[in-house]
Amino acid sequence: MKFGAKTQSDEIKHYFKHFFAKEKKGWIKLVLFFNIYIPLLIIGLITLILYVNPLPPKTAYLAVGQDGSSSQEIAKSFQTYFQKNGINLELVGTNGLTAGLKGLYSDESKINASFLTVGSATEEEYPGLVSLGSVQFAPIWIFYKGGAPTGSDPFKYLQGKKISIGTPGTATNILFQKLNKVSIKTPISNDLLELPHKEGAELLKQGKIDALFIVDSTQSETIKHLLSDASIKIADFSLADAYLKKLPFLQKLVIPKGSRSIENVDPPHDITILASTTNLLVEKNSHRAIQWGFILAAKEYSRTAGTFFSDPGFFPRDIDNNFPLSPIAEHYYRDGTPSLFGYLPIWIASLLDSIWIYILAFFALILPAFKLLNSLRLFPSEGLMEKYFVETRILDEAVLAANTKEQLLEVIKEINAQELRIYDMYLFGKNARFYFNQKNAINSVRSSANSKLIAFENESKSAST
Repeated sequence: MKFGAKTQSDEIKHYFKHFFAKEKKGWIKLVLFFNIYIPLLIIGLITLILYVNPLPPKTAYLAVGQDGSSSQEIAKSFQTYFQKNGINLELVGTNGLTAGLKGLYSDESKINASFLTVGSATEEEYPGLVSLGSVQFAPIWIFYKGGAPTGSDPFKYLQGKKISIGTPGTATNILFQKLNKVSIKTPISNDLLELPHKEGAELLKQGKIDALFIVDSTQSETIKHLLSDASIKIADFSLADAYLKKLPFLQKLVIPKGSRSIENVDPPHDITILASTTNLLVEKNSHRAIQWGFILAAKEYSRTAGTFFSDPGFFPRDIDNNFPLSPIAEHYYRDGTPSLFGYLPIWIASLLDSIWIYILAFFALILPAFKLLNSLRLFPSEGLMEKYFVETRILDEAVLAANTKEQLLEVIKEINAQELRIYDMYLFGKNARFYFNQKNAINSVRSSANSKLIAFENESKSAST
């Protein structure tokens, strides 16, 4: 072939065609050489993928409380956030938050997240559930009509009154029973109406009951409805600190003087009330992307929603320890939101955030791993070349030991076969030099054999003459 007969493009194409053909052959030989380890490698990769579990479920199910509750308002905001991140969030209405919690705990239910009013359930009752933190305060309200309660404890005022305390099993009903039990020697037991919040609120507005006990935030439509009615008053828990000693999961909040109406100075003085918090619980094995979705949705909601008892951005927060925090939540409250979430879809960001240490380890090991891979690829050819060199030496010794022309011709036949085996062998990278060393060695042995063959022939001719 004349120099320059092919264009540079043709030369490049020829090179890559030759390279990939040889590379394919080399990998086939590698797989055949290490065949016993290939299934183990595949099993290892599958195990790693199953452990990392990169893809989140397409749909998450969140239990919400009664109609008009704040949990419904929060959940609608969460739904919008999840939708923006490509995950469908289904809201499952329940009779109350404790009913949602039971659905979350049940293996037969689709629910994989639920709000919880702290104090209405414990980890011992629902093992296997973890908290993502508190998403809001859940104030404990005693709304009433008529004259202000006398004395320092509103529960004494409630004795003998007709009171709505929420349906059985709800957080409102459970917390009423707990407060009622620690407040006075003879707990209130008469005229307790276990009604849904909206129904109880309407009866209070109509004057058909004396008071309404309800646990919910100011984001609740029912609470907003009651606060907008100037004829409905809020009972003051002046013994709030004493209640906190008895029930340490509670918080103390203050409704400032004039906060309902500055013009009418309503309320006419600061009102102290008790409060729980609303936590978000998930199953311990919930996908990391779903957990991050709820945490970041709660953060977005708190940043944008108007709140009465907390500044924007105050929630989500780790306030109580009734349920253990999930590792994802611990990471968030310790280090904040990873910057990855500002640039990547939530499922990719959560995956990278969870395996970053593996990524760092990968890059820390990639160079030695690459060297190891090269060594593995070189090992078969190096082993074979050593074998061929030994065989070539045996052929060289056979040339020296041949005493007849026939013996020598058999050796030359084997030398030619050895040369073909070397031609057929693919050598990777730096092992290419072994090819030429082996070729030179074969040529040297063949030269010796040919010289000896000529000598035998000359001896034969001399003997015949």
